[in-house]
Amino acid sequence: MSPDVAPDAPREPQTLRLPASKLDSFRAWATRGTALAAAARVRDSEGRIALVRNRWSDGWTLPGGAVESGESPAEAARREVREETGLDATVGEPLVVLDQSYVAEGDVNDGDAAADVQFTAEYVVYSAFAEGAIPGASELGVDADEIAAARWFASPPADLHDGDLLRPYL
Repeated sequence: MSPDVAPDAPREPQTLRLPASKLDSFRAWATRGTALAAAARVRDSEGRIALVRNRWSDGWTLPGGAVESGESPAEAARREVREETGLDATVGEPLVVLDQSYVAEGDVNDGDAAADVQFTAEYVVYSAFAEGAIPGASELGVDADEIAAARWFASPPADLHDGDLLRPYL
């Protein structure tokens, strides 16, 4: 993993066990692209947190996505917040970096998890601030069916995607 990405932020390991078809959909991004994703924990003046429900997650998730070539992770987080919530966020410091290892479901090499890793990536979560109403899902996302819902929460919900890893940093 790159020590240049948010060098002062805490780092957490994350193993993503995915079906082969899902691994293949991420492989080009991880091997020829940036292998970097960014998201933001967006709060407002009331302390609420903005979360989205999209087509790929199990529950609510932080607004975020892939960092594009030539884009900084903080710029990507700001762009993704705007696309997925309609909010213009001020992005602050990184809260955590997840060092992600992608593994095929069912792979088990005699207990040697490193032998099963297909590729790696980093997921940076930033603090951010924004105010305003979040529009309906039909006005959000790049694709018409990308975002199922977006809204403010007083506290992270029980069905927060990757909640076990992220909750301490939210």
